[in-house]
Amino acid sequence: MVEKVNNPSVTLEQARALDALDRAGTFAAAATALRRGHTSVLYLIRTLEDALGFRVLDRTGYRTRLTPSGRRVLEGCRSLLTAEAELATTIVQLRAGWEATVSVVFDGIVPIDPLLRAVGRLVHEQVPTRIDVRAEFLAGVEEAFEHTAADLMIAVLPPRVAGLVAVELAPLHASLVARADHPLADGRHDERALRGQLLLTVRGSDPRLDLSTSGIEARSTVHLNDFASKQAAILAGIGFGWLPDVLIEPELARGRLRRIQWARPSTHVFYPRLYHRGQPGPAARQLIAALEGDRFDAPAASPGRVSRPSHRSPRPARRR
Repeated sequence: MVEKVNNPSVTLEQARALDALDRAGTFAAAATALRRGHTSVLYLIRTLEDALGFRVLDRTGYRTRLTPSGRRVLEGCRSLLTAEAELATTIVQLRAGWEATVSVVFDGIVPIDPLLRAVGRLVHEQVPTRIDVRAEFLAGVEEAFEHTAADLMIAVLPPRVAGLVAVELAPLHASLVARADHPLADGRHDERALRGQLLLTVRGSDPRLDLSTSGIEARSTVHLNDFASKQAAILAGIGFGWLPDVLIEPELARGRLRRIQWARPSTHVFYPRLYHRGQPGPAARQLIAALEGDRFDAPAASPGRVSRPSHRSPRPARRR
């Protein structure tokens, strides 16, 4: 009779012995598979049963078999061995220079799909790096990048901090739109007409964007939390505002939204860039390469160019 003990634990050696015994069928075959002596495997199973307080083997028949309880223990043992193998692989990868984590802060106006595709490739390759993705807007992107010491930043505003390495991403087009039955949806309007309507923005704007509506944002403005909320508000007829074309193309095609025609431009091109502090690790380099090679609506730029921060709205850098 096996005496029951408190706080049982299973060692990796015991887990390997039970796994090998189930796979091989006999103690002798299990010992051969483990490259251990026959008595060593017997000892590991006996000490396992002592630790658990119940039998894992049914020894009454001609062939040694696992008891129902032993079968459940075996499931846990195999999970333990799988975790050990995964940990061993992770340690080897970390020793090889893979980052433990890579943090990315991006401006919410930039489509997240290319970033998710890039992260998906790393997940598919089973790299040990954990990817932390966070969305902010305008000046909040750089604030979060600095405050959290993030590794990568995707921004449409030029950074205030010097010395960052910049990689150009594909341009992003946006339009000034309103719902089809909004007073601004038909005809051509002057600035006074726009000032008389409610302008919707995402957490405010920034003069560095150089939007055509920058002169009327001081009044009749509502700040929303994200572009999904902003689109919903515009579709509800609450006001008008700028939205990325990739987000509103279906609504424009259906006629639910219309571009506003007025005295100044109703379209704008953002030039997002990916910034890092230099010498990124292998996971960060893969993310950078994947994002640089992806497309929003125009070809991406060549790699690794240093951007010179400007107080004006970013323009495409000259190609070499």
